[in-house]
Parts: sequence; C-alpha cells; structure tokens
Amino acid sequence: MLKTSFHTDTQRLWGGLYGDVGTRNSLVKNHSAPSHQPEMQAPLTFEVLSKLYLADRAGEQKPTTLSSTQFTHGVIGSILQELDLRTHTREDLVALRDQLVMTRKPSTVNQMLMKVSAVLNWAVNNGHLIKAFDKKLKFTKGIESTRKAFSQDQIGMLMDHASRLPEASWKRWLLSLGVITGGRLNEISQLCVTDIQTLESGVVVIHINELGEGKSIKNKRSERQVPLTDGAYGFDLQAFMRYVETCKQSGNESLAQIGYRPAGEWANQQAIPQALGECYVKGLVFHSLRHSLASLMQAKGVPTAHAQAVMGHASGTITFDTYGSGVPVEIIAELLRVIFSAAPSSLHHPSHLS
Repeated sequence: MLKTSFHTDTQRLWGGLYGDVGTRNSLVKNHSAPSHQPEMQAPLTFEVLSKLYLADRAGEQKPTTLSSTQFTHGVIGSILQELDLRTHTREDLVALRDQLVMTRKPSTVNQMLMKVSAVLNWAVNNGHLIKAFDKKLKFTKGIESTRKAFSQDQIGMLMDHASRLPEASWKRWLLSLGVITGGRLNEISQLCVTDIQTLESGVVVIHINELGEGKSIKNKRSERQVPLTDGAYGFDLQAFMRYVETCKQSGNESLAQIGYRPAGEWANQQAIPQALGECYVKGLVFHSLRHSLASLMQAKGVPTAHAQAVMGHASGTITFDTYGSGVPVEIIAELLRVIFSAAPSSLHHPSHLS
C-alpha cells in the first residue's frame, strides 16, 4: 500500500512537471519564436542618406552650392539606386567612380566624389553607418585643368573687340571688367550700381560682395575691392562711369543687361572666338581672363599678398579684413597701374568708337 501510494505520488509529481514543461513549450512556440525572427530593415540608400544629410546641413550652404549639391546627389542616387550603404564595399564605390568618369572629366568626377564623401562621413559621425570606404577614391592623373591663359596679345585683341561694342552695351563692360580685374563671371554679372565706388583717395573700385538679394560669392575671402585702371589695354573709365550713371538714372540697380548663364554663353561661344579669330584655341574662356591676370602679376613680381588681394584668394598665412585683404586699396591700384602700363594697349580707344 505504501508502494502504491509512492508510485501514485511520483506520477502526480512528474506528471505536473511534464505538464508545466508542455505548457511552457506551448508558450515559447506561440510567443517567443517570433522574437527570434530578424526584422527586415529598409535599405539605407544614398537617396535616403542624402535627405538626412541635407536636412542637417543644407542651411550651411549658399543657394548656388546647395543647388549643385542636390544635382550631384541626384546623379549619385540614380547610379547607386537600392544599394544598402550599411553593407557597401570598396568595390561599390570604385564602380561608382568608374561609371561617372565614362562621361565626365576626372576633375569633375573628383568634385562629385567629394560630395559623396561628405555624405558618407557625416553618416558615420552620426551613427547611420559603421564605416565608409571612400578614402583615396579620387583620380590623381588626368585632372589637369583645360582652362588656359590668354597671351598678352590675345588680351589686346579681346579689348579691341569689346571697344567696338556700344557704350550702352553691358557686354562691352562685362568683357572689359573681366580683363582688368580678373573677376569671376558670377562676380562681374551680379554687380550693382552701388558696387561701383569712388574712394576718398579718388580710386574707383568695384566692390565684390554678396550684399543684396540673390548675390553670392565663392567664400568670405572673395569679398574685396578691385581698382579700375583707366587706360589698361585701352579701358575707358569715364565711358564706364557714364554707363553706371545711365543705369542709375533708369532705376536699374543691376549693371547687367543679361543673366549669368547667357553672359557665359555669349563670352565663351561668341565673343572670345570672334575676337581671336585664327588665334582662338579650345579652352580659352571667360575664366581664362582670371588666369591671365594672375600670370601677368606673377611675371611682374607682384607680392603674393597683393595678388591675393586682387584675385580674392588667400593662404592660411594671410589675414584678411572686411574687403578681402589687409593690403590698402591704393597700393593695389598703383601696382595694377604699373603692370598694365607695360601691357599692349587696345588697337582702338573705346572713346573713338562709342
């Protein structure tokens, strides 16, 4: 009887334990199993990262830079498509680079890759990616600039061409100012009547700045005052000042009669080839005027700080004030007068053709 009771109690005890295990197995099967299933994550594409990046950084970029960034991001996104950048490899980025260079110059591809790196490194720093494989992607060969400098004789031909245009034509002054100031096309194209200033010393300058709606300069060091040298290659300062006064009287704040892009197309595709004729070679564009002035100053031994004051460039060792350089404008005006005095004059003086 004792044996039977022990057997019954044992069955009851183990049966309860087995029953509990069965219940637990049922719970595990019904509730725990799904927690072991990996969650499906949407691919972290370049398009997604671009939106996150721009939401954080767009406010730090100038409108023109932001537009360029958005365009580049669109191109990159269309190439990488659904690639999950959480698992991207070096080979993926090399393939991207190789595809970009099929229809673009290496120098252009390098600029685009810099924007890719900016996004990837931002993503790493903000915890979206563990690692980026963008190091040493850029091309180091075949990136020489196709932009050339005009010879001094060619500059004379360009100024002669400009001199033949009417005094009331902005195209005449667009080309002339590019020659004697080395200003960038967008800097010249956005000049307002208030940017033409006569200082107490009597020096007339163009003030390159971004004060005003829609105006933009490359960086803070680009703001500067560049003297206008009367007689440089035949430049007629008084005729230009009459043009400025005419704009004032008509109520036009802007000196330009055509926009930035049409101005570039006219200068690069029409004016420069026509002015140079048989002397024209591919690669000579409006920006080449900037290279030409820089080369002239270098050839004449102009100190680096003075040249940077004219061009709006800076090294890390130069301290710049509000107008782009600590060098007094009067000193810049004198050095430009000296180097231009040795340059060939235009074949015709503008005043004879107004």
